[in-house]
Amino acid sequence: MANFYVPQGEEQYLSPFGPTMGYKKLSKEFVDTLNTKMNDQLEDFSDNLVGKVSQELLFTEDINALFLKEVSTFIGKYQNFSEQRNTFGRKKLDGEKYNYGVQIVNGWFVRQFENEYNPVHIHTGCRLSCVGYLSLPEGIEDEWEEDYKDHHPSNGHIQFVSGTSSGYTSTNFMVKPRIGDFYVFPNQLFHCVYPFKTKGERRSFSVNMNFIEVPKDKKDEKLN
Repeated sequence: MANFYVPQGEEQYLSPFGPTMGYKKLSKEFVDTLNTKMNDQLEDFSDNLVGKVSQELLFTEDINALFLKEVSTFIGKYQNFSEQRNTFGRKKLDGEKYNYGVQIVNGWFVRQFENEYNPVHIHTGCRLSCVGYLSLPEGIEDEWEEDYKDHHPSNGHIQFVSGTSSGYTSTNFMVKPRIGDFYVFPNQLFHCVYPFKTKGERRSFSVNMNFIEVPKDKKDEKLN
């Protein structure tokens, strides 16, 4: 059935176009654990990515498991919100008919230092991606305080871009990184990370993933 809009009430304000993003605050325990797990013994994943940064290190299976434990429920809520938004409330997750799960394609740490950056890109081979922040250079708040005096502050920030500019829509979304902040977004959403000047490491992680649904009557199919 086509997903068509039926007005509800006398007045409404609509945003039926554009990608949906989700935000979650990660637990301190999870952030601390991932910082402990990050080490030079991990496989270098940089050749598979576009970042002009020092290191991008591939997650191991145990790190993937920690990630799923931390965010799977949230990803399900994000998926449910998106389903309802995109169908004007007609569709939502149905736990009586389906089993749901998050399938990780790959995940990696991003170690970015002063003057490094991540050019505009999308993520491929998945439906969803994300970014989470693990550490920031000491003193970067001083740099940001000065940068915010500029007409386009951006140092060390991530920027998401979508659509065509007009008087009634915003085409870009700038995010200031904070330790423990986590954002999920569709894989085709363009984004970039700007360089900064402060000495030290801006550490984050990304995970490419799919949200999987399997009918409960198909017992042989797996969620991951």
